[in-house]
Formats: sequence, C-alpha cells, structure tokens
Amino acid sequence: MNNMEIVFEPAIIDYVIGVVAVAIAVVVIVAVYFFRKNKRLEGVDRKFVQEQWRKIEELFSYGKDMNFKLAVIEADKLLDEVLKLMHFPGNTMAARLKLASYKFPKLKSVWWAHKVRNHVVHDVRYNLRHGETKMVLKLFRAALKELNAL
Repeated sequence: MNNMEIVFEPAIIDYVIGVVAVAIAVVVIVAVYFFRKNKRLEGVDRKFVQEQWRKIEELFSYGKDMNFKLAVIEADKLLDEVLKLMHFPGNTMAARLKLASYKFPKLKSVWWAHKVRNHVVHDVRYNLRHGETKMVLKLFRAALKELNAL
C-alpha cells in the first residue's frame, strides 16, 4: 500500500496574500478608531452641556431684555467651551469658530448669532427682542448638536 501524504508548501504568493490581508485589517482597525475618535467628544461632559442648555432656556423663558441678553451670552460661552474642549486652537471664540467651520461646515450658520452676542456685550443700548433671541438660541443649539455635545 502506498501511503501518500499531502504536504502544503506555501509559495511566495501565499505570503504576499497573508501580508496584504494583515495590512488591510490594520488599515480598517485604524480607520475605525479615528472615525470613532472624531465623532466622540473627548473631555466634554454631555450631561454638563445639557444642564447648562436647560439653564439657558430657563433664562429665555423668563422674558425681559436682560434675560434675553444673558441667555445669548451664556449660549455663546457654552459653544466656546465646547470648541476649546475639542481642541480647536485660537485666542478668541471667533478664531476657534472659524477653524471649526472647516471641519463642521454647518457651523457657519452660527456666525450671525455670535455677532449678535458681540452687539449685546459691546453696545449697552442694543435692544434684543424675543424673536431675535429665539433665533440666536436656535442657531447655538444647532451648533452644539452638530458637534454632538447636546
């Protein structure tokens, strides 16, 4: 009886296929890691942001010009804090917002709200109406949602 034994001897192509498979697996793992890391806010406590936003909405609900102004200022500060925690560089909120707008194009819509905040802070006679405040807060809220902070 002839005892035939089958022996597998890998050829160079088998090694190449193995190396390519491992390389593809590494690339996929690294891509998934970076995708998840960029979607997640490192160092941002979403519960804190939600609580601060609740306080901003409460201020708005009280009515009166001064409450509207405080709500707008606090919303702007909250967005700025989130941008800082996301490590957007810059010495001012405007600088951070400009850089963030490249990565998150929808943030461009919050520029008007930031300008309203600047009017509130720098012009004591600036009269902030209910409808305008509502729109400003809506834009800040949308920006925080876009950044996945709210």
